[in-house]
Amino acid sequence: MNFGLRFLFILFISFVKSQNIESLANIPSELKESEIRIYKDRGIYNSGFVFRIYKDGQTWKANLTQWFLPKKISQDEFERVAPKLIALKPTKTIEELFLNLRALNIEFLPKEEYFQYKKEKRKVVYDEEEKDWLFETTNAIQILDGTGYLVKYQSGKQKNEFHYNNPESYLKHYPEIDELKSFVDILNYIRKEFNIEF
Repeated sequence: MNFGLRFLFILFISFVKSQNIESLANIPSELKESEIRIYKDRGIYNSGFVFRIYKDGQTWKANLTQWFLPKKISQDEFERVAPKLIALKPTKTIEELFLNLRALNIEFLPKEEYFQYKKEKRKVVYDEEEKDWLFETTNAIQILDGTGYLVKYQSGKQKNEFHYNNPESYLKHYPEIDELKSFVDILNYIRKEFNIEF
């Protein structure tokens, strides 16, 4: 990569890092008193999604926002691309759907790092050289492609935030991990009840 291209790439990455997702999606950084927000990362694409279900005053709302990375217009200029907001109209009340997501334990799911150990297989073996018992660990499978999700939850004073990397892919390899199963159930519930590809 020549110096000019490298400089342009660094400039572009710096610009993207300076823009947080809330800014690109044109949504407030603070959650409402009752809100579930799920960010679907962009993967290899130039856009991502934010699913929101929240109470605004006395009204319950649900929407899906598609945000875009800035568009290059010249060697050193980038232009913001307006996000697309889709108001969701489920057949059930939005409040009921919010409560059903709570019933699926979205407020209690842990960060992925807290159950990473479940992806590793350990057994005790006797090492002849050491003349001692040792743990033998089989490392977890690493899935590099796929989709990650960041979840932010608030209901009154109860808050939760966690990120799962490729939960559906990992669940195929580790069906015994309850946390992955619970989160995939949440994603499937949202897809079904809101009739969206998410």
